[in-house]
Amino acid sequence: MKNHFTIVIPSFNNERWVKKNLTSALKQEYENFCVSYTDDASTDKTYELAEEIIGNSNVDACLIRNETNKRALHNIVKSVEKSKPDSIILTLDGDDWLPHPQVLSTLNEIYSNPDVWITSGSYIDNSNGLVSSPVIKEGFWENNIRHLIWTISHLRTFRRELFLSINQEDLKDKDNEFYKFTFDQAMMFPMVEMSGPKHFHAIDEVLYVYNRNNPNSVDRIHRHEQLRIEQDIRRKKPYLRKENL
Repeated sequence: MKNHFTIVIPSFNNERWVKKNLTSALKQEYENFCVSYTDDASTDKTYELAEEIIGNSNVDACLIRNETNKRALHNIVKSVEKSKPDSIILTLDGDDWLPHPQVLSTLNEIYSNPDVWITSGSYIDNSNGLVSSPVIKEGFWENNIRHLIWTISHLRTFRRELFLSINQEDLKDKDNEFYKFTFDQAMMFPMVEMSGPKHFHAIDEVLYVYNRNNPNSVDRIHRHEQLRIEQDIRRKKPYLRKENL
């Protein structure tokens, strides 16, 4: 069975990496997928480059240009809401890329099991070649996972309906706007909690390249605010496990 995948790419001022990033998505050797690329009011040539690359591709791709900067979580929410029912969502940061054209084929094999609702993958750091993989230790599922060390990271994939089960109020800050940073924890904690061990799948194979060379990375220039938001997310009440989607 060929599952449908939606590759969601939120991007801001990534002209240095847009070609590698977007090409890695568009060149997937898989038949049933689309790409949703959001330029988040970039002040460089990100949009123009993305427009040219998508225009030269025959892949089903949507290019969105925000008039004001909304940040990644807002863009992910809007892209998922517009995606096809039953699609499997893959989030790809605008300065990162997929390591090879078989990523979707690999994921399709994993999601051929209907019990898989969400995955956490392994990534390689492009600056040092080190690989990071999800660490699910004994007792992980017996505790409040929001109190544990964060180990659930790229590549993040999940079923559309699981994401839409999140209460959007839990994705918003005190100003009632979507969290500006730490979006991965904001959305992954609820989905992992709802999935539990039966529906969560950890992937050891490297399916993502994490770009450490971006000087505008959030952990470099907004670290204090990032940590504040993380604490806010970790204090929220855990979600109950779901029986079905």
